[in-house]
Amino acid sequence: MRRITKAHAPQELTAWRDANQEFNHTYRDLLGTEAHDSLKSKLLEEQGWLCAYTGRSIDSDSSHVEHVKPQCECSEWEDVEYRNVVACFPVDGGDTSHGYGAPIKASWWDEQRFVSPLSAECERRFRFAWSGHVHPNPDDHEGATATIAALQLDADSLRQLRKARIDGFFGFGPRSRARPLTIADARVALANIESRDKNGRLREFCFVLKQLLPKYIEQARG
Repeated sequence: MRRITKAHAPQELTAWRDANQEFNHTYRDLLGTEAHDSLKSKLLEEQGWLCAYTGRSIDSDSSHVEHVKPQCECSEWEDVEYRNVVACFPVDGGDTSHGYGAPIKASWWDEQRFVSPLSAECERRFRFAWSGHVHPNPDDHEGATATIAALQLDADSLRQLRKARIDGFFGFGPRSRARPLTIADARVALANIESRDKNGRLREFCFVLKQLLPKYIEQARG
């Protein structure tokens, strides 16, 4: 999970809230408005077009606006609070067919045990392996354990997707067309792993690669 640093809410959302401040409007009322379109676009840009929970690449057609604190737990106006929403895979927030992510979390909420992508510690609470598996860090961290379970972050389909990206990046495996990454290239990659491309996109699972690159450099040095 990559930490998301929230910027200011889009002007259209702020204007919508101001225009409706005398009413108890909810997220449902926001749907279909220009303010909602601007909100989703801002979230995607803010996150580098990565799912807030899984880190897989997303766009407008493969993501939905997810409430970190579920809507059913929100108080007045909280479900249209910018700091409570992120962009997540898949496009249908209720589609559990993928077996992981926001739809699996659903309405589960435990503020003390959920490691949010908005928290300062989120990146150091998960440890990724070359196999694509994810583990709590440290192993007995209750919050990370609960979060992995709630989001099914170690579901086999997601693990295999992470492993495919790891193998492709480092040049592992018989199916890889690339040569194994050199130490020099690995050092350059580590320095730039969180750089965005010309379209503002981050590399898929960049936070996983960021963890593994120092290990790769150390192992390669021998």
